[in-house]
Amino acid sequence: MKRKPVVSLEDRVPQLRQRRRKRANRRLVGVVLLFVFMIIIVLYFQSPYSKVQNIQISGNSGISEELAIQLSGISTGDPYWTLDIEEAEIRLKDNNMIKNAEIKRDLPLNVEVSIEEYDKVALSREGQQYKAVYENGFISEPQPVQDINFSAPVLNGFQQGQVLSDLASALSNLPGNVLNSISEVHYSPSEVDSNRIVLYMNDGFEVHAVIPTLVEKMTHYPSIVSQLDPEVKGVIDLEVGSYFRAYNAGETANGDTEEALEEQIEEAAEGLPDNDVPTIEENSEG
Repeated sequence: MKRKPVVSLEDRVPQLRQRRRKRANRRLVGVVLLFVFMIIIVLYFQSPYSKVQNIQISGNSGISEELAIQLSGISTGDPYWTLDIEEAEIRLKDNNMIKNAEIKRDLPLNVEVSIEEYDKVALSREGQQYKAVYENGFISEPQPVQDINFSAPVLNGFQQGQVLSDLASALSNLPGNVLNSISEVHYSPSEVDSNRIVLYMNDGFEVHAVIPTLVEKMTHYPSIVSQLDPEVKGVIDLEVGSYFRAYNAGETANGDTEEALEEQIEEAAEGLPDNDVPTIEENSEG
């Protein structure tokens, strides 16, 4: 068995020094790179390249872009990567006109704000100006009539409160064709019912109803009026039952009696599915 050659200490010392020098150099390079990397990060976060450059608003109609940005609390120049998006969404949804809001980063440095507003379901007149009434019962600030860009029933006699909130919710649940057929809604509470309202329709009829059953009964409005002579205008009472009373009680525009009008209603109702529409009864009381 051969013996390994013996390396003297003097020969090993240079090799050990060289290894130590290499390790020291690697450590130094690592420290320098880390230091440079930290400087780059600091400079990046101090530079405009880490700030919000543009805020894009979508889905807004009643709220201006400027107001939406103000409500969000986000501004151009804010640190892009440390934005509190959840808090900004909460601030937006705290507004009475905003149903939902979603914010997301859009690389490289843009912020997208998507807004879902409550639907406008009515108008409230105030002199020569109108206020938009939203489905949650909120009333906007007055606007000149020329600035109104949507069509809706005009409310009269309502104040912000539970009755208005209930009415706005009911209007928002009506079919579009029925909502669009309403010209005005007047608050007309009685001693026994604080939810009583009077609706004036675009086709000339007048409807008496109560807010809790408004959606259930007014959904059938097109079928109800199809049973009536369009030349004979009057009151369709949907408060408790469902009956019609001509303005000229006892006589129609064609000179027919109330009995003849009742026969017309029954004939028009023939062929309709059972329970499709409320039964319209004639009332000849003035």
